[in-house]
Amino acid sequence: MSKRRYFDHDGVPTAEAVQLLAERRAQRAAAPTTYVDPPPPVQCDTLWRGLLRDGQARVLVVRATVAVQEAARRLGTSVDATRLLGELMVGTLLVRSALNPDERLQTYLEHHGPVGKVAVDAWQAGGIRAYVARPAALRAETGFLVGEGSLHVSRTLAAKSYSSAVELDGDGVDDYLMNYLLESEQILSLVKTEVSVDAAGAVGHALGYLVQVMPEGTREDIAHITANLEVLPPLHEGMAEDDPDGRAWAAALVQGFAWDQVAREEVAFRCRCSRDRMLSMLSSLPAREIAELSTGSEPLELVCDYCRASYAVKPRELKAWLAEPS
Repeated sequence: MSKRRYFDHDGVPTAEAVQLLAERRAQRAAAPTTYVDPPPPVQCDTLWRGLLRDGQARVLVVRATVAVQEAARRLGTSVDATRLLGELMVGTLLVRSALNPDERLQTYLEHHGPVGKVAVDAWQAGGIRAYVARPAALRAETGFLVGEGSLHVSRTLAAKSYSSAVELDGDGVDDYLMNYLLESEQILSLVKTEVSVDAAGAVGHALGYLVQVMPEGTREDIAHITANLEVLPPLHEGMAEDDPDGRAWAAALVQGFAWDQVAREEVAFRCRCSRDRMLSMLSSLPAREIAELSTGSEPLELVCDYCRASYAVKPRELKAWLAEPS
């Protein structure tokens, strides 16, 4: 039995190869959407990525309700600060996964508003933590939380870091992140976060989605997806016990395109702090400052800005550092 030849002696695809490729593409385009199964329960935080089969766009959907609630509890944020914090956490998770799922992404708002610095740190496998300088700030006191300033973004992979900043231009976190993606990464994206917080400070939901136009995408593709969005309900209405991924909602978003759900990761509040890391930071202080801290009789308390974990350092530990040869 003779073997099929897909290339001639000059390396040019044969007519048979071209026909076979066309058939395979047609079969793939007609195949039903594939999913990453099983989807986690709607009570669990998750982030999934989808891709149009012809590479026109990427779709990401995240649910971070539990993570945002835990961050708010640890930081003691007001209702307004919790909502802002949730939006930045959700948006940071989406941007990190869209740029490079293997990267660590740190974002923070540096501005003159009453809530002060708001920072989010997200890394591989869905870990995330957050910080708010003035967590008790309320919008009613001044009419706003975030003033003039900038969004700073740091990307880290394999000990190499890249940082950039954009002005806080727009109506909120969604606009800030879209401006960053366009100005610093030259990527046209739509970012939408949905965070609800009740009067008691409980997080009802913290969700979001990102649609990223790929190089293969055309203006017609963008217009098609935008038209689909205009008639879609909010994402939180599309996620339910019987459809925790919001698959029906996502299918409506990309209606008219062949697509697949291609990856998923767990999302969870975690902290990277430890007693060893806190001690390492403390030991980097000048010897004069360490000597001053060691004069008391009570342990020195070190508190993590992100998770509020407390670590006690006894004066004799500090004195031991001073006794070590330099």
